[in-house]
Amino acid sequence: MPRRTSLRLLALLALGPLLAAGAHAQGSLDVTFRFLPDLTPPPIEPVERAFVPGSFNDWGPNTDGQISPGAPSQMTYVEAEDEYRYTIALAPGEHFYKIHYHRNGSGTDYEWITDPLAQDPCTYGQFGSDCRVEVADPMAFQLARERNAGNEVFAVSAGLFGSQDFTSIEFQIGDGPLQDGLPFFDDATGLFRYELPAPVPAPGYFRLRATDALGRTVEDAVGFVPPDVVDRARPTGLPDGITYVNDTTVRLSLFAPQKSFVHVIGEFNDWTADDNSLLFRDADGADPFTTDSLWWWIEIDGLTPGEEYAFQYLVDGELRVTDPYVEKVLHPFDDDFIPEVTYPNLKPYPEGQREIVGVLQPGKPDYDWQSDGYERPALEDLVIYELLVRDFIERHDYQTLVDTLDYLDRLGVTAIELMPVSEFDGNINWGYAPAFVFAPDKFYGPEEELKRFIDECHLRGIAVLLDVVYNHATGQSPLIRLYNEGDYGPPTPDNPWANPTARHPFNVFYDLNHESAATQHWLDRVNAHWIEEYRVDGYRFDLSKGFVQTCNGGICTDGNWSQYNPGRIALLKRMADQIWDVDDETYVVLEHFAANNEEQELAAYGRDQGLPGMLLWHNLNRPYSQAAMGYLNDGGFSSDLSSTYPPNRGMPVTGLVTYMESHDEQWLMYRLRAYGPQEDDYDVRELNTAVHRLKLAASFFLTVPGPRMIWQFGELGYGWGESGEQCLREAGDDCPPEAPGRTDPKPIRWDYQDDWRRDHLYQVYDALLRLRNDYNVFTSPDTEVDLSVGQGNPGRRIKLSLDGTQVVILGNFGLEERAVFPEFHQTGTWYEFFTDEEIEVTNTNDPFILKPGEARIYSTVDFPSPPAGIYAVPVEDDTRPVAFRLDGPAPNPFSTATTLAFAVPEPGDVQLEVFDLLGRRVAVLVSEPLPAGSYRAELSAAGLPSGVYVVRLAAAGQSATTKLTLTR
Repeated sequence: MPRRTSLRLLALLALGPLLAAGAHAQGSLDVTFRFLPDLTPPPIEPVERAFVPGSFNDWGPNTDGQISPGAPSQMTYVEAEDEYRYTIALAPGEHFYKIHYHRNGSGTDYEWITDPLAQDPCTYGQFGSDCRVEVADPMAFQLARERNAGNEVFAVSAGLFGSQDFTSIEFQIGDGPLQDGLPFFDDATGLFRYELPAPVPAPGYFRLRATDALGRTVEDAVGFVPPDVVDRARPTGLPDGITYVNDTTVRLSLFAPQKSFVHVIGEFNDWTADDNSLLFRDADGADPFTTDSLWWWIEIDGLTPGEEYAFQYLVDGELRVTDPYVEKVLHPFDDDFIPEVTYPNLKPYPEGQREIVGVLQPGKPDYDWQSDGYERPALEDLVIYELLVRDFIERHDYQTLVDTLDYLDRLGVTAIELMPVSEFDGNINWGYAPAFVFAPDKFYGPEEELKRFIDECHLRGIAVLLDVVYNHATGQSPLIRLYNEGDYGPPTPDNPWANPTARHPFNVFYDLNHESAATQHWLDRVNAHWIEEYRVDGYRFDLSKGFVQTCNGGICTDGNWSQYNPGRIALLKRMADQIWDVDDETYVVLEHFAANNEEQELAAYGRDQGLPGMLLWHNLNRPYSQAAMGYLNDGGFSSDLSSTYPPNRGMPVTGLVTYMESHDEQWLMYRLRAYGPQEDDYDVRELNTAVHRLKLAASFFLTVPGPRMIWQFGELGYGWGESGEQCLREAGDDCPPEAPGRTDPKPIRWDYQDDWRRDHLYQVYDALLRLRNDYNVFTSPDTEVDLSVGQGNPGRRIKLSLDGTQVVILGNFGLEERAVFPEFHQTGTWYEFFTDEEIEVTNTNDPFILKPGEARIYSTVDFPSPPAGIYAVPVEDDTRPVAFRLDGPAPNPFSTATTLAFAVPEPGDVQLEVFDLLGRRVAVLVSEPLPAGSYRAELSAAGLPSGVYVVRLAAAGQSATTKLTLTR
């Protein structure tokens, strides 16, 4: 009858009696594989059909991983047993296989899985996950402890195969006696199966021994007989993880409630689980995280100073996992793809083991820091350069990154933010798949090289921030592996760190419970670790809005998880307090994007006590994109740059990290070249024009007080590429087929420095950053800031004033030449930054005619100017005809005089007149023939009463009007 009560996957090799089954002339055997999708929780469902691809059937065959229905490897469904079977003649010896199943009828939704009951680790093949079966005569295969829905062992089973009848079968469960197994053996299928009188706690111990008619014996076992655990309190002050007592002795401490016993196995004991490797149990440790707190610990001595030892914990005789606090791990597959030049002399993965192993090293030499006198940049001086090591330098290692520091130092950045560098799943990704957060990922080089990179940054006065990922963990993380369903399934309800079900809608991998005391302890330890051991200056917390358990008392939804949440605020304040207890100047940056009042509260926290407060990521990618492209009135996307100054969002000046681009946002250059307006005489998509408009955007970004962030190669105009390969998928834009996936490697374009246009952009960035670094008016929280940068406004203006220094930044974000009114603070001598021009201002609002994409920076202090010509407008602009327009008036309202600017595209009669609201003409400003060009005219208030007036321009068969207000 179907075993519907059993709920686990079983791929059982049934090798019946050779003579009865029909031996093949060449000695090959008929081998039957079985697949039961519901053998243990969680059940595998749905299953439409199943296959057993292997070395014996060309792995399916498959095409790009997909096996077609009806393929030679397809299994036959046996309804009476509710299982899938597959029989094939195999020669004695090694064979490799996997299980493959379809979830839908067409087979487009499929899964490849390893055999979870394989006694030999499934670590073979190209991807290190093939299972191996050794066909022998006789043999025992796949000892299974079948579990019920409550995760208790209710039956044991195994395959017993040979060419002769079995005359004796004995089995043992746990520490019970040997029992006669012949009554529970089916010699027709080769399957032994015994249902226990009463279920026992998983995983348990199961041993099987069988003898055939020729007197040959085969024996196998799975699990452990529960050992006699010794209760012993941990040494006072012993923390979780690895503690080096001296150069030859180490103590290990593992927090693992509800486990029965733990062994440590490794190169120091030949991977042997015995009484000598059994950890002590401490159920009464100080400051318990939960009411059922339980620690396991051991001391290991006699180690060789400086030698690296691979090790794991063997938990309950079944689960192999390394320490959650380990600072280096070895991977059985990923490490093979780390070049020698990246990580010289990398310790090889220990032969014959499985799963990720940790590394401990007593007597490891300390790094010799050279930057002891380093002081962090003040918050207001932060210009952060975000980079991904993989896509920034070809060798993707810290050694090369150190060699590149001069480039970033010359640029003028004051901080570098590294995208995640702690050990993550795989090698080629962004790092947001965290597994071992205390360990630097080896794909970027050894830990001492990371320390040297930070040291070299500090010697240059550059801070280093780490992008860290604590919202979630992957299935490789010990935090998940210690308590998860099945093989790499979701966390179980008793997991001390993780939620069985994610508590918010944006989660990936497995959601961590930040209300758990165990999670908080782990989080505080890892934050302190990177500050103390690596001297990092701060963190950017990825998806900090996910540090939440409830929204309105339940699981967060799309509709409420961004709303003000007191619980989340408390969790983040608690975390920041713990960080500042370690180092009270550490930068705490949040990728939050929650309600503004929540972000305001977080930004203000601690500032009244002299602490730095938290900084919130501030995404202005769309507004700067729209403004740079010249789409200033788009109803779908705002071009308003007002919040580039943090107080305009109700924040402290140093409360936001504002950026035009980040790893999550489309490159401005891509949008300019893919979507920019194209007119006959002005094409934003043309490279020269696009670069010019990026200079304009930078001039309105880097001159405003408040921390700024630049995404790598933004200073060279990265984006677009020859075939659109520099396009970020899933960023709200269509990307061409040639574009890599969102997190896939992107082209590394240091050759852009050789393009004079892009080099000029770099020099503009360099010049603007030197202004920030040298003159407080661009950074000080005390600077008076006046912005005119709103939606629909092409002629934009920034006014700055501090301690007698005044600055006015002007820019034309429109697509045609226009007048921009400066509203200078005062008359007198002003200096233009880019051209080194000196002007005498007699009328503070005389307009300047700016070409499209042009910016100017005027100041009362003669700032040292950059090299001439780096901000020259594109050549085609110089010959472009002007468009008919009427600009101004400015100021408006006015009390004494106001200025109007206008342009006519061809020579002819021009009339510029002023009327009151009754239609009476009160002034004629221009009435004469004029050549094509741009002009200014002034209206005096003398003799005019207060009120509203209309200005009308007529020329070249066109007319335009605007209103102005006179106040006395």
